[in-house]
Amino acid sequence: MSLDHVSHQVGTKLLFENDRVRVWELNLRPGESSPRHVHESDYVFVHLTKSKIALVEDGKPPETSEEPAGFVQYTEVGGGIEHAIKNVGESEHREILVELKGPSRSSTPREPETNEQHTGADSHRP
Repeated sequence: MSLDHVSHQVGTKLLFENDRVRVWELNLRPGESSPRHVHESDYVFVHLTKSKIALVEDGKPPETSEEPAGFVQYTEVGGGIEHAIKNVGESEHREILVELKGPSRSSTPREPETNEQHTGADSHRP
């Protein structure tokens, strides 16, 4: 998919921005998906609710994870990560996502780091 059709809005509401960080709120009702978006900055997110989320990337089957409230993930995006997420659970998904402005610390996307509070076997989502 061309970047012309990809959003840079990685959350549903921008809460704060300065020259170093951008803080987003992301809320998805059951069955609701985010727009296809690109992460060009390293980021960290925190689940505010227990959530069951499917990661949707071009050319790959959806990757589903179920995580508790308090789950934290940090991702170094390298040249960028493009995807959408879908709430496949039965309750609202809420998270706070913080983008760290500036170039990624990595030249290629790296495996995300988590606080390992995951409940699902397939629990990583870039």
